[in-house]
Amino acid sequence: MFLINCLSFLGKHARLSLPIGLCIALILPDLGEQVRDMVPLVIIIIYASAMIRLDLGIALRGAVQPHRILQTLGLSLMVLILIPCLFVFTARSLGLAEMFIPILIWYAVAPPIASTVWMCLLLGFRPVLAMELVAMTSLIAPLSGPFVSSLFLANIAPIDPFDLLTRLGLMIVIGVALALLGQRLISRKRIDKHHTVFDGISTCAMLIFLIPVFNGVSIQISISPVLAGQLLGLAVLMNFGSQLFMTGLAIFLRAQQAKDTLKVMAVIAGNRNVGLYYAALPYDPVMGLFTAMYQVPLYLTPLFLGWLSRIQNQPRNNSNNSQ
Repeated sequence: MFLINCLSFLGKHARLSLPIGLCIALILPDLGEQVRDMVPLVIIIIYASAMIRLDLGIALRGAVQPHRILQTLGLSLMVLILIPCLFVFTARSLGLAEMFIPILIWYAVAPPIASTVWMCLLLGFRPVLAMELVAMTSLIAPLSGPFVSSLFLANIAPIDPFDLLTRLGLMIVIGVALALLGQRLISRKRIDKHHTVFDGISTCAMLIFLIPVFNGVSIQISISPVLAGQLLGLAVLMNFGSQLFMTGLAIFLRAQQAKDTLKVMAVIAGNRNVGLYYAALPYDPVMGLFTAMYQVPLYLTPLFLGWLSRIQNQPRNNSNNSQ
């Protein structure tokens, strides 16, 4: 019971727990390379704890409808092909140093990170759409990523798309299987009643994920503080910039469904699985440091997008009150 209460408390305060976890992760000592082995398991837990909250039967039946497949495919191609091209053209037009261009490209061609489904649940967005986009982009990214990167980068290291596809696919399939098993054992009614407990499990998994990602990073920051600051600024600009752009577009749309779609796209477009290509490419300490710095805007996303949503809803609430 104590553990359940702790998880529930953590789930209720997830938006604040994530940035606090960032601060703690920065001061942890170097725990050795073996901690990286826990990453796939943590990602599976993040998938499972979010998807257990969804009616997966209805979600899967809806996802295979032709118009939904076309919509998800179109949005996925926008995320994985159009946005990377816009990023590169904008960065080069603004004179971004060439040493940062490969990092920007590998970030932009990466699929969304596993926690985007949970973030949409936490923020009250459309988690089923997020799940569809995560699945679709994970199928496309192993092929589109190396192709789009080759358009802008010379002499890129060969990447095995089948290996990427297998790794992503296995984590999603195992996560869905665990979610279905959990729904059968616990029941949907009890899961809905204790939803904060599952938010707590997702929060715990996100916090544990920081241990391998930030392992040894404090030493790198102390050696290259200026570079770390530049990479942090780049990560914040790309992540929050994408979120601001998508939520800004939503202001000019009247259809509520289109607004809701753009809110999901804000989470998806900003928060990418950078570690996927970091692990697949030859070791690059700058890319490794960026992968850690990028966690800062990622873990601040629930706070940031929650704040943007409240600002967007204020005019509507004020107009309703005046009536």
